[in-house]
Order: sequence, then structure tokens, then C-alpha cells
Amino acid sequence: MQGFKICIGTKIVSLLSFDLTNNLKGVSIVEITRESWHCENTKKLIDKKTLKPILKRDNYHGIIHFSGHILAIVICGWLLLLTLGSAWSIPFFIGQGLLFAFLFAPLHECIHSSAFKARRLNKLIGHICGLLILRPFLYSKYRHMAHHTWTQHPTMDPDQVFFPRSIGEYIGHISSVKIWHRLIKNMFALAAGKLTSEEKAFIPKNEVTSVIWEARFMLATYVLLAAVSVWLNSALALYLWLGPRIVGEIGLRAFRMVEHTGMEESPNMLANTRTTQTNFLVRALYWNMPYHAEHHLYPNVPFHALPELHKHIRPHLKEVGQGVVRVHAQILRQIWSSKPKSSAADQ
Repeated sequence: MQGFKICIGTKIVSLLSFDLTNNLKGVSIVEITRESWHCENTKKLIDKKTLKPILKRDNYHGIIHFSGHILAIVICGWLLLLTLGSAWSIPFFIGQGLLFAFLFAPLHECIHSSAFKARRLNKLIGHICGLLILRPFLYSKYRHMAHHTWTQHPTMDPDQVFFPRSIGEYIGHISSVKIWHRLIKNMFALAAGKLTSEEKAFIPKNEVTSVIWEARFMLATYVLLAAVSVWLNSALALYLWLGPRIVGEIGLRAFRMVEHTGMEESPNMLANTRTTQTNFLVRALYWNMPYHAEHHLYPNVPFHALPELHKHIRPHLKEVGQGVVRVHAQILRQIWSSKPKSSAADQ
């Protein structure tokens, strides 16, 4: 039988041969590096000539898409304001929440500098989105880079969590209670200059001060907004932004859970990340992130080119989810049958 690799802690164990009594022979252990964790060869999935035009970035697609996203927030907010106090406000409240929560998508693209060709524009929009959704841009950038470097690694991926072992844990994930606890706790800890050992590992030393001051600026902005709201005796910020933003996270979580939940806890990017088929509106709202395996394989590909990349990558993927609802039904069946897998879900 051919040799294969498994991962134990921060080591890769290469099993060269074994017998039926599980007596291992020829075991070699090597330290994991960024390259060796992603030990599956993905470089030959698409040739350079085909990939080159797919990698091309511009400002046009990002400006149009982001402007449309902000316009949708303004229109939905206006309709919410017009219907406040009536049952008609409920769908607009939920819609506003989803639109705000899914600003995570342009934030994510700006983290990869793939929303726009201009680096300064990526930074500017990234900071704006971070402020609106309570996610510091710089901190999110370095945390997310660590997630890409160590996707599904049991100890090195900062966003790796275990597959829900019960319906209660599943509800805990999708309700966003855990994510809000982490976001608020991290914001105050960063503002106080306190970093965990895990955070010190993925935030460059020369960026620590910037990360801390970013959190302080964001908290000061929120305090100022609260003070102005109290002074004006106005709850508009709560009705039009914060309240919907909190509720909308549930919708974002439902989509983000399908990206890794139930997939392999291995370095194989064709098997540890799931692409999910969705409709045009979802892809537009989520900036094509349902093509998530493609994104992990080629993170430098801009969001607008992911559908084209998908055409070349799909035959190689271990699993393509047939809709978000069906993937969640699959997850629930796995929980019910008491056959959980480990995965990454909360990021």
C-alpha cells in the first residue's frame, strides 16, 4: 500500500507501510510548515495561462458591487423608518440586518486586497466595513490570514471549532451567541492592550500597536454615537443599525457554517472546504463567497472571477453542497445519527 500522511498536533506523520494489526512501520515525523500543512498538490488544478486572466483585478467591479450594497442598506433603512411601529417593519428590520451583517463579505475581500486593485481603497473600505459590523479590520486581517495558512488544523487554525455534538451546540453556533461573546470580549481586550498567546502568534509584532489603537478608535466611535443618541433622545442608531446588525448575524452564520462544517480536518483543501450552490441574489449579497473551496485554493482571485474559476475547479472538489438548506439538513442528520466530524465553523 502507498504511504500517506496524517497530522498529529503540530507534526505530520508519514505512514510508509502498515499491517492489519496496526503495527506501523517506517514512521517519520517532520515539523509542520506553512507549505507542508497544505501538503496536497493543488498547483496543477489549472494551468498558468488559464489562471492569469482570472487573477486580474480592477476597481470597477468592487466599486459597483459595494455601491449597490450600500444603496440597498439605505433603501431598506428608509423603508424600515417609514414602517416603524407596524408589522410591516419586521421584514425590513430583518433585511437591514442581513445587509449589514453581509458587509462581512466586502470586509473579507478587502482583507485579501481583492475587492479593488487600489490597495488604499481596499484599506479604506475594509476599515469602514469593520466599523459598521463591529469587526476591527486589521485584527480580522491577521486572524483570517492565519485561518488560510492553517485551515482546519486542530491547534493552529484560530477559527477552527468542533462539529456540533448536539442540537443544543448547533443552535449555539447558528444563534451567534458565541460569536458575539468573542467579538465583544476581543474588542475590549484589544483596546486594553491585552493579547492572548494565540493572537501574538498571528499578529506581526510591528502591527500590534496599530491593532490596539484601531480597537480603541472603534470603541470611542461607538461611545460617541451612544452619547449623541442619548443627548438627542434618539433610538435611530439602535433601530436602523445596531439592532438589525445583531439579528442579521444569525443569517450570516447560517451561510458561514456550511463552508467548513462537516468537512475533513485535514490539509487537503479540496476536502476541508465546501463550495455550495446558491442563487444569484445570495451570490451577490455574499460577494461570491459560496464558491468557498475555490477561494481557499486561490485566495488571490478577485470575488467577481470566482464563478469562472469554479468551472475549472469543480471536477476536483470532494463535495459541492446543493444549497445552504440542504447542507444544514445534512449537518443535522449527522448530529442526530451521533456521527459527528470535526470542522471549522465560527470565524
